[in-house]
Order: sequence, then structure tokens, then C-alpha cells
Amino acid sequence: MDEDLQKELTWAFGSLFAFIVFLLFAGITDIYELGIVLASFVISWLIISYSIKTFGTGSSSKEDLQEEFKIFSIILVLFLGILTVLGVKEYTIFAIATGGFTITWAIRSAAIKKFS
Repeated sequence: MDEDLQKELTWAFGSLFAFIVFLLFAGITDIYELGIVLASFVISWLIISYSIKTFGTGSSSKEDLQEEFKIFSIILVLFLGILTVLGVKEYTIFAIATGGFTITWAIRSAAIKKFS
């Protein structure tokens, strides 16, 4: 397996694990609800992965791309942690928040690449 892909998957699975912990802490335990939210996370990660690889961070070095994945996953986990602390208990809010965060990050990546 490619080393860059392995690093990306490490960040993805680490973020997914933290996301699952937040969902369980929020009281979301129904398999159907967890499935919807986890599907939104996976789709989000695929969109961001494509966006970062296509639009990049202003440069195309492998270190910058890995740093972008690292920053994305840390900020996403912090964002979802804040939602949990604020008392969000609806799976739809987690799914919508993840999607909104993804759209914002993809636009950010495209803007950085275009204007840098």
C-alpha cells in the first residue's frame, strides 16, 4: 500500500473512531442512526480527500497534502466534540453538520489553490 494512502487512512480511521465515541457519548445508539451518520462521515472524507488531492493546499508536495489531512481531521473532531458538549443528541444534526463542514473545507481548499 502506498505510504501516503496509509497515512491518510490512519487519519481517517482515527477521526472515525473519535466520531463514533462522540456519537455514543451523545446517546446515539440505534444502528440505523449510526449508519446514516457514519455514511455521511465516509462520504465527507472521500469528498475532502478528492478535494485536497485535486485542489491541494497551494503546493503539491506530499508533506503539505498530509498536513492538510491532519488539520482537517483535527478540526473536524474538535467541531464534532463541541457539538457533543453543547448537547446535540440528534443524528440528523451530526450528519448535516458533517456535510456543511465538508462543503466549507472543500471551498476553502479550492480558494487557497486559486488565490495562492
